[in-house]
Amino acid sequence: MAYLIEIEDIIENAGSLLTLPDICMQIKRLVADPASSVDDLAGLISKDPALTARLLKIVNSPIYYFPRKISSVSEAIPLIGADQLYNLALATTAAAIIQTVGGSYIEMKTLWKKAVYSAIFAKSLSPNKSRDGENLFVAGLLSDIGALAIVKHAPAIALTAIGAPRKGQFPWQREKEVLGFTVAEVSGALLTSWNLSDEIAVPVGCQHAPDKGQHHVVSCCILHIATRLAAETIDKNQGQTLDYRKAIQKKPLAQLGMDHKDIDTKVSEVNEIAPDILNIFII
Repeated sequence: MAYLIEIEDIIENAGSLLTLPDICMQIKRLVADPASSVDDLAGLISKDPALTARLLKIVNSPIYYFPRKISSVSEAIPLIGADQLYNLALATTAAAIIQTVGGSYIEMKTLWKKAVYSAIFAKSLSPNKSRDGENLFVAGLLSDIGALAIVKHAPAIALTAIGAPRKGQFPWQREKEVLGFTVAEVSGALLTSWNLSDEIAVPVGCQHAPDKGQHHVVSCCILHIATRLAAETIDKNQGQTLDYRKAIQKKPLAQLGMDHKDIDTKVSEVNEIAPDILNIFII
């Protein structure tokens, strides 16, 4: 079967449509510069009050559970690391990108709410004090970013593939049927084109096929489960009836040593903290 668009064309076209804010590029350059200091990075971020406020809200949120309040970016950097601060700065811009790019073809607020829930679930499912947990939070936030690139590249096709799934179809099944690939695959390719690390891009791209994650299989399994639980949560709130629990593959659960009782516990935990996190990322 011949499909009408290709991932490579979507990514190429996205370069002029999904541009990263200059502050993110400046942060990335400082993080990569071995001569830069914590003060240099904190000074740069402080020039953007909105970004500063949002980053401080994140590090003081239930995502991190630091024993004391973090009152400045310079305090946060040694605790979470410069690389992770860059990742968070990048992820926090996604809400603004979604708000300005989405248009009328797909429901942006629902897409973003699912992304935030995916991030919270991924962080909750990751091992305690694991660096992977920080990367997975960002991966969750950016897990569907490719939908925007598809919308801008081919809005009518996007409406068919993303905006109108058939009854009984999971979203990724409909995407595959119409496009020949999933939003997840486009998202992973887009993040790679942004030069994000494989620790983030690979789980995003392989969230529906975690066994293809090679060196990042565990992270792929976590994001696989997280995105399905997020979709379940959003769908239930909207009165939908798709059973996303059944769409969780057995191998990812086995990989994490989890059963459905463990999932129920995680869902309860996330539902407790999600409102506070959503308020940080509201669009």
